Amino acid sequence: MTTPDTPNFASADDDLAAALDSSDGFQVLARSLPDAVLVVKPEGRVVYASVQSPEYLGRPADEIVGRSLLDLATEEDKSAFPAPPYSKTVGSWDFRAEANGSWLNAAFLPPQLSGMRGTDLHDALGDATLVLVRDMPSEPQGTRDRVDLLRRALDATNNIVVVSDPTIKDNPLVLVNEHFLTATGYAREDVIGENCRFLQVRADGTRDDDQEGVRELARAVAAGESAHVILRNYRKDGTLFYNELFLSPVHNREGRVINFIGVQNDVTDRIHAERDALTQASLLKAFFDSAPVLMGVVQRDGAGLVHRTANARAREIFDVPEEGVGGARPADLGFTPREAKRWAEAVEACAEHDEPFVFETVFPWDSDPDGEGVRHLSVTLIRVKNRAYRGQGELYSYISEDVTHTRRTARERRLLAAAVDAAADSILITDAEVDAPGPRIVYANDALREVFGYDPEEVIGQNPRMFQGPKTDRAVLDRARRRIEAGEGFRGEATNYRKDGSEFTLEWEIAPIRNDAGDVVNWVGTQRDVTEQRQLEHDVIQAQTQEQERMAREIHDGLGQVLTGTRMLLSVLRDSLETGDAQTLDLEALTAQAARAEEHIAGAYEQARAIAHGLFPVGIDADALDAALGRLAETYPDVICHGDLDGAVTQSPEAAGHLYRIAQEAVTNALRHGGADFVRIHLSREGDEGHLTVSDDGHGISDEALESGGGLGMRTMRYRARRVGGALDVSPGEASGTLVRVRFPVEDAA
Repeated sequence: MTTPDTPNFASADDDLAAALDSSDGFQVLARSLPDAVLVVKPEGRVVYASVQSPEYLGRPADEIVGRSLLDLATEEDKSAFPAPPYSKTVGSWDFRAEANGSWLNAAFLPPQLSGMRGTDLHDALGDATLVLVRDMPSEPQGTRDRVDLLRRALDATNNIVVVSDPTIKDNPLVLVNEHFLTATGYAREDVIGENCRFLQVRADGTRDDDQEGVRELARAVAAGESAHVILRNYRKDGTLFYNELFLSPVHNREGRVINFIGVQNDVTDRIHAERDALTQASLLKAFFDSAPVLMGVVQRDGAGLVHRTANARAREIFDVPEEGVGGARPADLGFTPREAKRWAEAVEACAEHDEPFVFETVFPWDSDPDGEGVRHLSVTLIRVKNRAYRGQGELYSYISEDVTHTRRTARERRLLAAAVDAAADSILITDAEVDAPGPRIVYANDALREVFGYDPEEVIGQNPRMFQGPKTDRAVLDRARRRIEAGEGFRGEATNYRKDGSEFTLEWEIAPIRNDAGDVVNWVGTQRDVTEQRQLEHDVIQAQTQEQERMAREIHDGLGQVLTGTRMLLSVLRDSLETGDAQTLDLEALTAQAARAEEHIAGAYEQARAIAHGLFPVGIDADALDAALGRLAETYPDVICHGDLDGAVTQSPEAAGHLYRIAQEAVTNALRHGGADFVRIHLSREGDEGHLTVSDDGHGISDEALESGGGLGMRTMRYRARRVGGALDVSPGEASGTLVRVRFPVEDAA
């Protein structure tokens, strides 16, 4: 394979040797260079060695071919070589020959990266690389060691380091350290010989070249200058990272730029953090200025307080633009001396106790707290720890909330809560859930204890069904459920059960509580025990029925008989007048018959008046109550009636009737059950309140009767007193007997 005109040696690859022999480019290279020419496959195996090779490497050519290129260097210098594959390795490396220890320099020239594209040498080499080996006799040993140390240091550094060669077309990368490969995900053969613009390729294959950093980098390379840029780069898998690049040119002795060294840092986390910080700062400022409360920062210094910032709500009150806040003292913002002192003392207290301090004030400053249009402010001061403004005094943030409406609402709520808690009726509030286990009780007032026997705390969270039992009317509950499901109120009455198991009649009224959107959010129920009232009404109705039966008997047995006798007398008188003549008529007898008939009619009239008086004892005149009580006193000779009889106490007929019946019942009880010899009825007026008093000298009412509420008569009197809006009080008399007193509002009799 060797010819006299071709300075080469037999190759381990016959096809490659033939191709090189026929390559004019290789022939020119081999003849013109004094260097040893090696052809190395990508995996590092030497497949061709020129005749100059033994001179440099200290081995016969046939011992060089077939060996790994790394095996030609000493063990200590193997790390000086780049690791295979060598298809894109560009640059030169110093090493000592393993055979003779001489210092050599190996220059790697891949044809596709060395300006050989399109030449016959490029075609002949294929994927192989030319390595030119030359002697370095003038290179001091120390310098070579430092170069070796530098190369080792580049791989050991935590930075990403690349070296490009602008003397080669398109300024390709000729050296990258291990951190570059780790950071980008590329292999060394992917990047050596390539311009670093491959880092601008997105995952979808498009280029991200429209960057200020890219343009600045191109300008610096063209001018041979240094640069500091931040680039959007993409790893081999397409993920984005931010690359901070420090680019520095390397000049030869003639001042020509022969390399660019790029030191890079992955600043993705920093960029994201900065962007997050900017976003948070923007959001914070937006929140700061849109907050409905007053917010700001003050600084404490020797002369008092200085405002450093304030949000839009605070600037609105201070009536200053945004630029007018920084450095403003309280007086500059319209603070009165008294208000400025209040803030300064609050800051001092916050600093002394090292915890948030809250105080209240009003705006306009020093105004009357109860004045029209005055706003109540609740100010919270918080020390900004370990922070000072430009090295000066400590900073304190403040939040000032307008609590005017809250104070008013809280006061109204307290009044409402007090009113609800003081209500005589039991009041429950439940949630809006209808189906079991709802609705749940969320509030109960103290009156629940009187009605059901439970403490309010015992029923919170429970269902109102806990008060129902066997005798509870399901039909009433079903009607209530239908109304509630329709969002409507309901009023009903059914048997319920107390905590001790006793049953009673409960009247309740349920109403919905709606939100601003009109949705039912709660139900409120007012409940009262009407057992006594219903029993009293039953007793009253029964008594009225008995009274009506008595009246019917009186009409039938008394008035009916009188009217029947009168009818018979008049019938006989009529017959005598029809059948007799003037001569035969006994005028004296007829006159006697007419007189008896007149007496019967008069008696019937009196009985009718008595019956009518029993049915409706009080008339409709303004002074009817006085007159009726007077007649009541006349009915009982032993009763003395005192009172205002000039119409001062006016009542409607219905109210007057109830009051009359109370007096009648009290008088009857005193005479029939109290053994009284003297009864006094007194009616008077004090302002808009009337007083009806019945007192006697009997043996009085027993303590047991007072504690139990008395019998039917006393319950009836209480019922009638409530019907007129009054109150009944029964107590022992001052000396003896019983005192019955009714206080009631005076009405317009009309």
